[in-house]
Amino acid sequence: MKKEYTHISIVLDKSGSMLSCLNDTVGGFNSFLKAQKEVDGEATITLVQFNESYDIAIDMKPLSESSDLNNQSYRPHGNTALLDAIGKTINDVESKINDMDEDQQPEKVIFVIITDGEENASREFKHENVMEMINRHKEENKWEFVFIGANQDSIQTGSLIGVRAGSTLNYIQTPAGTKDMYASLTRGMANYRSKSVIDSADVDFFDAETD
Repeated sequence: MKKEYTHISIVLDKSGSMLSCLNDTVGGFNSFLKAQKEVDGEATITLVQFNESYDIAIDMKPLSESSDLNNQSYRPHGNTALLDAIGKTINDVESKINDMDEDQQPEKVIFVIITDGEENASREFKHENVMEMINRHKEENKWEFVFIGANQDSIQTGSLIGVRAGSTLNYIQTPAGTKDMYASLTRGMANYRSKSVIDSADVDFFDAETD
């Protein structure tokens, strides 16, 4: 494993219900990306946008080479195939990491799932499949998983796929609520990247932001 190298995977909802917060989402993500570029340590990022389809918008690029979102690259519409998006992203990232030389593989891998709607369109994965995948990677590879949801009980939804309560966050889908959510994500991610794998294990992601 390559020390001080983190891979960040963002699974971002672009279903139709996200249209009401389009500009806030674009601005919040871009602020998050800018802040992460300033954190010490190497990092790459994968950005997946999903509705009933699956779009890899940024494919495991260095943060320094990653472009901002805009109203052309993020266009919400359609339904919510949440489970398919999570399952496919885990498989894609796992495959790419396995193809790397062992001494070049990231020391830490984190998945952040952001959605404002309930699952209603997945065809390939069920809750039990995704939970098994998440639990396996947490236990065997020390990967971290974060679930952020609006308009739902995020703790309950996250628990259905194996995300612990301290790594889930509810937010209000307003301009201020979306801004606060991305600020919390930014602080939590900076803390996560600064800790060792051992220190990060079993530490609540959003509690860590106040350390």
